[in-house]
Amino acid sequence: MKINKMNLNILVGGAAGSGIEKSGRLISLAFVRGDYYVFSNIEHMSQIRGGNNFLRIRVSEGFLQSHLEISDIVIALDSKTIEEHGCSINEGGVIIYDEDVVKLPKITCVKKAVLIGVPLRKLAIEKLGNSLFENMIALGIVFGLTDYNLSIPKSALKDVFGAKSAEIILANEKALQIGYDIAKEKWAKDFPKKVAAKKNSENRMFLCGNDAACIGAVKGGVKFVGEYPMTPSSSVLHFMAKWAKEYGIVVKHTEDEIAAVNSIIGAGFAGARSLTGTAGGGFALMTEGVGLAAMNEVPIVIFEVMRPGPATGQPTRTAASDLRQVIHAGQDDVNKIVLLPGDVNECFEFGFLAMNLAEKYQLPVIVAYDKYLGESNYTTAPYDFKGMKIDRGKLLSQKELEKIPDYKRYLRTADGISPRVIPSMTGGIHRATSDEHNEHGEIFEEGENRKLMTEKRMKKLETAIKNNDLPKPELIGDVYADITFVTWNSAKGVCIEACEILADRKVKANVLQIKTGYPFLAKETLEILKKCKRPIIVEQNFDSQMGGLVTEKTGFIFEEKILRYDGRPFTAQFILNNVKV
Repeated sequence: MKINKMNLNILVGGAAGSGIEKSGRLISLAFVRGDYYVFSNIEHMSQIRGGNNFLRIRVSEGFLQSHLEISDIVIALDSKTIEEHGCSINEGGVIIYDEDVVKLPKITCVKKAVLIGVPLRKLAIEKLGNSLFENMIALGIVFGLTDYNLSIPKSALKDVFGAKSAEIILANEKALQIGYDIAKEKWAKDFPKKVAAKKNSENRMFLCGNDAACIGAVKGGVKFVGEYPMTPSSSVLHFMAKWAKEYGIVVKHTEDEIAAVNSIIGAGFAGARSLTGTAGGGFALMTEGVGLAAMNEVPIVIFEVMRPGPATGQPTRTAASDLRQVIHAGQDDVNKIVLLPGDVNECFEFGFLAMNLAEKYQLPVIVAYDKYLGESNYTTAPYDFKGMKIDRGKLLSQKELEKIPDYKRYLRTADGISPRVIPSMTGGIHRATSDEHNEHGEIFEEGENRKLMTEKRMKKLETAIKNNDLPKPELIGDVYADITFVTWNSAKGVCIEACEILADRKVKANVLQIKTGYPFLAKETLEILKKCKRPIIVEQNFDSQMGGLVTEKTGFIFEEKILRYDGRPFTAQFILNNVKV
């Protein structure tokens, strides 16, 4: 989809615990309900309180996948927000702050912004009897400046404060009205960006990548979730716990990541589609479990949401730096599939696909994506479930099993996939071990058997490629482009926007998105790369892990790289600043 030129960019900043997320949620939902596309992402420090956290909101008439580095409106809940973001305000933009609480820092670049000092806390106490409503008054100023229909944000209050009483909802409505009226009276006529609500629309979703992946998994029939929460994958557990009863899912908050992976192996072994979520540090603890699942040919799915490392690294920041970790997870050569979604809709698609691939090929499937994609919120159309069917692969019924005189759980077959039954079915004896075994599952160390069983397990990957079951690399944009950005994960959307900006400058550019990390689709990738005039690898890690993987599997060497590894997400401007045209 083409990204529309109309953009309203809002930033809400302050110390942790000052209500930034709820404020941003209301602004975002209000514009989504007015039939606009919204993208929002939060940058927060890992400390519990204090520090400068901020949430960016971008509003447009076209599909959005990233933020911009500039702002039109800044709500500064502390002076640190003005210090850090005052210089990135558009001409004619405004800074809203409490003139009795926030001290203006001495930075000259703020002069181009319109300073809107309002006694927010004082107004909240005088008119509503509680200082907690100060943020809502500030939000009312935002809607007043943009001349937005206030009935829409008022209607969205119930979604943000749904568990609160009608009295509190009403007080918040009054707070919005106070700010709205002040803005209309004093500053609205001079603010250049107006946003007219086209309709009160509820026909769009506003969700993050983690939620989208979970919806895909639910549609894919997940029945067991075992997880130990780890930023930035924690909302996977929260989402599944919220919907567990309605969709018949058993959700367990395990004591650690080792227990999490072993619990889903047990569930997968018993015939339940199973899932866990984690980040790099937690996945490190799951690595032995990945090997165990592969050896026993047990279907499991892991959502690995990446953040900077090593060790704890930056637990609340973003990176796409675990590619090598996930594709090499497990001891020896491990049969597994690694999927790399690039946008919120692919999170949904790959969440569903992972469930099918895990059972069809009886192996671990890892869906790996970065924090920026996992925790940012996107506006998108409701998902269409037509044609989405659960494929359980070679799962035998009791009648089919009865026709087999000597059932072998690990029977060697031409495609590497053995007929599978649920344990406890009459005649379907299971022997499970982490040791090498024969077709019956008995521990067997004979050399020829080891060779054949290794080939059997790895044959599955070859079969998956032949069956066209794995997402192929996709060239997005002008086929005859002068520049090709080769990338994966959330950098896809940023690169697409960079291409559109370059097109305005009469420079043709496109994007090559890699969607499967393992097994790597070398032939398909190389065929596209050979036709690219100027390929540039773009990824969010120090060592160009995808670039190295492409070279390893195809022999193709990238002469140009755009890498970012400071824990902050890519922007189109960052890409453009690093491209010579």
